[in-house]
Amino acid sequence: MRRFLLLYATQQGQAKAIAEEICEQAVVHGFSADLHCISESSKYDLKTETAPLVVVVSTTGTGDPPDTARKFVKEIQNQTLPVDFFAHLRYGR
Repeated sequence: MRRFLLLYATQQGQAKAIAEEICEQAVVHGFSADLHCISESSKYDLKTETAPLVVVVSTTGTGDPPDTARKFVKEIQNQTLPVDFFAHLRYGR
């Protein structure tokens, strides 16, 4: 099976439910999804990831990230990161 990394961030569970559905459907189509909440950064490493990446994120309020994504958003908005820091990733959103 071909593997991909599937990350989700959710406030009330909708994005998680969608990610779980994608995970189930992936198997039917010959894929294996490595599913994690985006806040579980100890379980995946985007710096070295080579598999395709799919991200499912809900928003809250007026387009704000859900609580489970706040740390991730802060990290990727870090002005000291090189512009091409995630250039190696193949991703969908």
